[in-house]
Amino acid sequence: MRACVVAVLFSAFCGPAFAVESPSGGFSPGLPLSPFSIVLFVACALLSAAAAWAWLSRAAATRTARRETARALEFEARLNDAEALIASEPHLLFLWNGNTAQPDRVGGALPDMRGVPELREDQSNFAKWLEVSSAETLSQGLAALKREGTPFNFVVRSRAGDLLEADGRAAGGLATLRLRRLTGERLEMSQLAQKYRALEHEVAMLTGILDQAPMPVWVRNHDRQISWANRAYLSAVEASDIESVVENKLELLEPAVRGRAFEELVSSSVSRQRAHAVVMGARKNLDVIDVAFEGGTAGFAIDMTNLEEAQNELRRHIQAHASTLDKLATAVAIFGADQKLRFYNAAYGALWSLDNDWLNEQPADSEILDRLRETRCLPEQADYRAWKARQLEAYTRVEPHEDWWHLPDGQTLRVVSEQHPFGGVTYLYENVTERLDLESRYNELISVQGETLDNLHEGVALFGSDGTLKLFNSAFVSLWQFDRAMLGEHPHVEQIIAACSALHDNDVFWDKVKFAVTSLGTERASLAHKIERADGTTLAFASVPLPDGATLLTFGDITDSTRIERALRERAEALEAADQLKSEFISNVSYELRTPLTNIIGFAEGLSVGLAGPLNERQGEYVGDIRSSSNVLLRVIDAILDLATIDAGAMELKLQDVEISETLAASTELVQDRVNASGHVLEVEAADDIGTLVADEKRIRQVLYHLLSNAIGFSEPGSTIKLGATARADDVLLWVRDPGRGIEPEMRDKIFDRFLSRPSGAQHRGPGLGLSLVKSFVELHGGAVELDSTPNEGTTFTCVLPRNGPLPVESDLAGETRAEEKRGNADGQLPETAASA
Repeated sequence: MRACVVAVLFSAFCGPAFAVESPSGGFSPGLPLSPFSIVLFVACALLSAAAAWAWLSRAAATRTARRETARALEFEARLNDAEALIASEPHLLFLWNGNTAQPDRVGGALPDMRGVPELREDQSNFAKWLEVSSAETLSQGLAALKREGTPFNFVVRSRAGDLLEADGRAAGGLATLRLRRLTGERLEMSQLAQKYRALEHEVAMLTGILDQAPMPVWVRNHDRQISWANRAYLSAVEASDIESVVENKLELLEPAVRGRAFEELVSSSVSRQRAHAVVMGARKNLDVIDVAFEGGTAGFAIDMTNLEEAQNELRRHIQAHASTLDKLATAVAIFGADQKLRFYNAAYGALWSLDNDWLNEQPADSEILDRLRETRCLPEQADYRAWKARQLEAYTRVEPHEDWWHLPDGQTLRVVSEQHPFGGVTYLYENVTERLDLESRYNELISVQGETLDNLHEGVALFGSDGTLKLFNSAFVSLWQFDRAMLGEHPHVEQIIAACSALHDNDVFWDKVKFAVTSLGTERASLAHKIERADGTTLAFASVPLPDGATLLTFGDITDSTRIERALRERAEALEAADQLKSEFISNVSYELRTPLTNIIGFAEGLSVGLAGPLNERQGEYVGDIRSSSNVLLRVIDAILDLATIDAGAMELKLQDVEISETLAASTELVQDRVNASGHVLEVEAADDIGTLVADEKRIRQVLYHLLSNAIGFSEPGSTIKLGATARADDVLLWVRDPGRGIEPEMRDKIFDRFLSRPSGAQHRGPGLGLSLVKSFVELHGGAVELDSTPNEGTTFTCVLPRNGPLPVESDLAGETRAEEKRGNADGQLPETAASA
């Protein structure tokens, strides 16, 4: 700038010096110009031009800068307006410069929408926050937009369920995507459009499915005429297309079936009925279902022919199985998938004692368990609720389960639960009480058998049907000096015999043993033999064939017992001889005494009646004492003779129908003198209709006489003695009760022994034969004597006699009995009163 000013000034001052005015009025060079001046002039001119150009350039640049600044301000304002316009509505904006996967720029926001990622990188990953179908549709639209510039505008749905408008366009070589939330009418329109597309898709899908369905399906219009049918329907009515069905009104069902369906659809939205129809020339059983909708009805028919046949076949199988299960002793119960009772057999109802009417109501498994718990038919449980829950786990358990129930009444049940093929659970209740009891008894018997065999003194060996040793005890090993290890190898009977022959060489005996062990069928028999070995040992051998084909051999060491037996036999023979001698002596003495005693009694009676003249008072007393003592002695002799006759087996009863009441009265008369003398009171207790008894009346009176005499002798004077008779079933009970001192416990086992006398504390003293005779006479009648006595309270003797008499028994001594009676008659009989006593 400074150079320009200098050039201008230089031109202004130096220019006139080199110019003159021309005559024409202009200027012209006045002085001649030098080269330096010219150069200087040119330089100044150039400098001036440069300065002017620089000034002009600067001015132009200033003007350009001002215009760009204004333009930038205009663009900034427009950008601010655009940003304000974009920010006025929530949206997401994506820009792609080229066919790239990730956008070059992401802007905007959707602050009120759920599920929209906050990070820009996640926002462009549409599959992450949009539904699968929406993400796939959007990806396809973007691909077409980037590749061909094809715009799109549709609605997408986020995973949170919100609807978004997706608008894609190409602008200046950029691909843009704008996502904004739909609201208001646009949202409603989008929702309706989406529903329409969904319904259109569903209708197309359902139509395709129904058209391919194997069952006939049809749709009727409001005129009840078929407007659409699937392929199965066309095949059923043998039509080529739907037009022919509509035109020819081809119906699958009979008019009556269609009429019933129309009637039911008037009051209900669904009609279901079973009908028969001809399908492709074959009669089929169809389950027809019609559904009413606005403007018409729709229906379909399910072929139930095979199902019906299968159900009938299944019903026959179920009935057969039920009949079979009903005959089983094992209780069976089948529950359905809903845990309700479907079947039970007779054994189930009997096991739990449940009402069949209640079971037929199909109660739940839980209800049955509660009912059984109330009746204490379930195992006792500390936590019943937990136990019940474990039982009901059977409905979810795959594998069969076995359980053992120990019931309060002592029964044991094996309970098996398993899944039923048709759903639910099958329970089997097996009562194993008897089996467990048998097993326990069997094990106990085996244990006892083993212990018994090992503790026996006899050697025991058990051989099987194949001839091998199966069982042996320790005594068998020691008796024959075996090696236990060798016996444990189950040797054959031949090996056992070979080892035993060393101690007892008797081929004949061992051959019999071998035959008894190895023989079959009816040839097997028991053997018994006494073995006298060379070492002085004596063995008792026995073989017993068992039902299962086995053979039991026993060897008992009877060496000592043989010696003792011989000694005892000799002693017994001596004792029997002595006892026989004693019996004969007593019998002979008794018979010898009866004749003079009878004479004494006869003479005493003669003296008492005055055959030898009158007697004074003292003589009368002496004669009375003689008669009394003679009668007592006679009764003792008769008792001895009766016992001797009974011991000899020669006693014969004279059985007849005996009036029990008369016999009781006659017995009281026999002891009435003693009762009066002692001051006792004798009471008779017997029903008037007590009836008769088949017995020997004489012996029955003797029994009652001895019992009454015993009661009088062992009770205090003035006490009450009772005699009675009662009936019990087929027996007659004759009893005598006294309030005496009773019988000591240690004397009760000996009370019926002969010649046993108890004078201590009693007024009765005798030879001790009365109760022994009572027992002998009652047993001869087939009865028994019962004793009930309490010390210091009294004693009751009860004679139990069969009303119809003793069972008939043939005796080889009948002849001897009659001979004894004849001999007794020859010797002379006592008067009836004495004999009865």
